[in-house]
Amino acid sequence: MRSIALCAGLALLALLTPAAWSAETLRDALARSQIPVAGRQSGDLKRRITSYATLDEPQVFVIGYYLEDGSGVPGETLYVDLYRKGEGVWVTRHFEREAAGGAEGHPALGGSVVRISRSAEAFLLETHVNPSAAYTLVLGEDLAYRDALYGWPLAVFRSGLVIYQNSEIHFAPTHYVEVSVDDVSTRKHWLIYPRQPYQPVRQAQIEKVRAAYARRGAEWFKAHNHHGNPEWFDTFLQGEVAANEATHSLVFRIAFDNTDTWDYAEKLKFQNFGGLARRLADVDVSKAPPEGIFAVLGEGLLGVKSLKLQDAFVEVFKADTETQAMLRQALASADASLPDWQKHFVDQNARWARPETWREIQAVLSTLPTTTDVICVFRHIDQERNLEYREMLLDDFQKRFGDRPLSDYLEPEELSKIFSP
Repeated sequence: MRSIALCAGLALLALLTPAAWSAETLRDALARSQIPVAGRQSGDLKRRITSYATLDEPQVFVIGYYLEDGSGVPGETLYVDLYRKGEGVWVTRHFEREAAGGAEGHPALGGSVVRISRSAEAFLLETHVNPSAAYTLVLGEDLAYRDALYGWPLAVFRSGLVIYQNSEIHFAPTHYVEVSVDDVSTRKHWLIYPRQPYQPVRQAQIEKVRAAYARRGAEWFKAHNHHGNPEWFDTFLQGEVAANEATHSLVFRIAFDNTDTWDYAEKLKFQNFGGLARRLADVDVSKAPPEGIFAVLGEGLLGVKSLKLQDAFVEVFKADTETQAMLRQALASADASLPDWQKHFVDQNARWARPETWREIQAVLSTLPTTTDVICVFRHIDQERNLEYREMLLDDFQKRFGDRPLSDYLEPEELSKIFSP
C-alpha cells in the first residue's frame, strides 16, 4: 500500500499481528532484527514487552514498546529505543500516556504502537486509539518530544512534511474524512481536505444531504442525537493514497455515502434485500431466464423467511399486485429440500418462465448507487496559501485523464493537464 501510502484499515490489522499482542523479551525482539545488544543493560534485555513496532533502516533501528504487566493492555508508559548502527550507540526515552503537549490538549499517545516511520528530522510513532482514531507521536532525531498528531500518517516526505488523516469520534452519527499536513520543522498544521470554498461535486452532495435532512425534521435529530450538519456527511477513502515529494502533490479516491439521502423504504430494501438484488442483477435475463436464476431467488426467499421479512419483501412489489401474489405464493412454499427450483416456480405460475418477469424483479429490487465515487488531486501541498486542488467525479476524471495508477497523475506533465483552466 505504499507509494507512499497506507489505508486506515491497515492500522487495525496491524494490531492483530503477533508483535502487537504477544509478550516476549526485548532481547527477543532485537534478535529478530539482528540488532546487537552491546551497551544495553542485562536487566533491560530481560524485560517482557508487548504492543510494539519497529523501524529498521540502514543507519538506524527504532523500537517503540510497552512493558508486559499481565493486564493484556498497554501500560501507561511508552518506551522508545534508538540504535545508531554506524556509531553503535543507543538512545532511550520514555513517555507517559497523559503527558502534557498533546495535539489540542489531547494526550500525547494512544495504545499499541502500530507503525514507525521517518522524515528527515523526526521519527513518527503511530499509536492505536480505536478503529477511527490514532495519536502519532513526533520525536526528534534524539527522540526528544516534538509534537503529537491526532491522526495517522498517510504519506511522509523526507523533507519533513507529514500528510495525515485526522482522527474521528468513533461513535459519532457520521464519519467524514479530513486530511491535514504537518510541517515537522515548524510544528505547523493545516487542513487540506475538505477545503472551502467547496467545489461543485462536494457542494452538490451537501445539497442532497441538506434536502434529506429537511425531510426528517428537527425532532428526528434531537431524538437521534445527530448534529444535523449536511456538510458532515459520511465519506471514506477508497484504496491507496499516492503522494509525490518532487511535485509536492497528492491524490486519493474518496466515496461520498448516498444512503443517508435515501428515504426509509429505500434504506429498508437495501438493508434487507441488497444481497439478493446484487446476485440477481448479475444474471442476464434478456432472453429466456437461465436455470441458475431460479436457485438464486429460491435461496434468497429462504433467507427472507428465516429473517421473518416476508411481508416487507412483498411490500416492495406493491406496484404490481400480480407479481406480489406470485412472490407470496413462492415464499409460502419455499423449502430447502426442493430439488428443482425452476420446475417448482414454473409449475406454480407460467409467468416465471418469461424474461419480463425477471427484469421486473431486478428493476424493483435494484437500489440507487450507494456511493458517489470522487477523485481529489492536490498540488503545492507544502504551501498552505498556494495549495490547489481538483475534485471530480471518478467517471468524469477517468474519461478525461485515463484510468491509470494514481501515482501516474502526479507527474509534472499530468498535473499541468489536470490543473489547466
